[in-house]
Amino acid sequence: MIDTPGFNDTNGTEVDEYNLTLIEETRKSLPYLSGIIIVANGALPRLGVSFKNFLHLLHQVWPNDLLNKIVYQSARNATTVPLVIAFWPFDNNTLDLYGDYDGTLIGSGTYTTSFLGYGTALNLVQSASQYVSITSNHLPLNSRSFTIEAWIYLTSSTANDYGIFSQCPSTSANLCFDFMTRTNRLYCAIYTNGTQGATLMTINTWYHVACVYDMITQTQSVWLNGVLDGSSSATAYQDASGTTTIGAIYNSSSTVCFNGRIDQVRYESIAKTASEILNDATLYVYYSFDSSSLIDNGPNGINGTSFGNVTFTAGVVNEAARFSSGPYLYYTYSPFYFLGINNHPFSISLWVQPMKNYTESTLVFVHKLSGWCVHFLVINSTGSLKACLWNGGNVILSGPILPLNSWTHIGYTYSAINGIQLYINGTLYSTTGSITFSASGVPMNIILGSDKGFTYCAPGYGSSFTGTMDEFYLYSRELSASEIQTLSNP
Repeated sequence: MIDTPGFNDTNGTEVDEYNLTLIEETRKSLPYLSGIIIVANGALPRLGVSFKNFLHLLHQVWPNDLLNKIVYQSARNATTVPLVIAFWPFDNNTLDLYGDYDGTLIGSGTYTTSFLGYGTALNLVQSASQYVSITSNHLPLNSRSFTIEAWIYLTSSTANDYGIFSQCPSTSANLCFDFMTRTNRLYCAIYTNGTQGATLMTINTWYHVACVYDMITQTQSVWLNGVLDGSSSATAYQDASGTTTIGAIYNSSSTVCFNGRIDQVRYESIAKTASEILNDATLYVYYSFDSSSLIDNGPNGINGTSFGNVTFTAGVVNEAARFSSGPYLYYTYSPFYFLGINNHPFSISLWVQPMKNYTESTLVFVHKLSGWCVHFLVINSTGSLKACLWNGGNVILSGPILPLNSWTHIGYTYSAINGIQLYINGTLYSTTGSITFSASGVPMNIILGSDKGFTYCAPGYGSSFTGTMDEFYLYSRELSASEIQTLSNP
């Protein structure tokens, strides 16, 4: 039994406890559920990213027939639908991570470096008719809400179509679903009910794309980099037997393939909310440091590696990472492509607790494998916080003196229009005004808690941090003041 205060069941009755029938067969405990959501007689409310990642783990541990007892309970409707999740990371194969909807590569597509820095992406050439066909099981899109997400990278511009995802056994009413780019814009259609995106995409750029169908409101929408780009009305897709294709729109008369790279394709049988899609597209890493772990709790699985003995202790929320003048968190690859792009917006949020005494110390250090580097967040010898950037010269924004042995929330946002905005405990402290960001031009690394001795990098000092960090977030967009305020009040 778990407490679920304030949640209404499918009959509209507020409940406090539900019997976890889901786990009777396994007798496993589910601490992630306690006080947050419920699983009850196969009903589950709408969830955020962290729990959906936990569901993915369940799928790997438990038989599919048991997992299929889990269903989402939409806050907008009393009807429950079976939860179906499929994920194709394209790490040198076309397998579904959960083993249900494995694909077959048609036309000898190749694999190339993923935008994440680890693993691979699928590279497809339209003229060679390369795509993925999923025939291992029927993927259920019919008579339900669903969300399809992917990362795409166009390598050529065209007025024609490039297929992303399709299930189209017949070009008849409600029996053909296509998700594609059309004239360099997103396009999603159930038969002739199509939704065209408003934004022109450019070549050689990674984009997060999504198509959402909401059966309750009978609307379909396309999303670009987490932002709604177009929507329209559409009747639900009806076919229950068609073949699914990735990288092609396919029907009995033609196959129109993608031209470029596709990565991290995900299907979920729910209509994701605007905030969920925005998180999937722009929350790049999130380290809670809970369970004494450097695992990424965000959508991308960019787990950290510790150098030296990073320990764990009580934090602002559950556990935090303790750095003792030497250990640090780093990566063995370069996962942060957007930090290498001129003027690309980003945001950092974290809690810090300096300890012992004030010395020059690094909180967040950004670098490429050789050459370009900046201490994004650093403390000087008097305890003053500095937020730094590079625009052909050092940009240094001063913050307050951070109190020793006390927690302070730091928010650092950047955009070319607003420049650096430094927030302390949820309140704007200082800003540079509009400035440019002269990036390296290549994917970047981040080190938390050290600069590995590169003290010559802007602003010219740094070294190891002694203290504690908690709740580290990195976004590939500029957060608003209200979003920073929310993160400062976990």
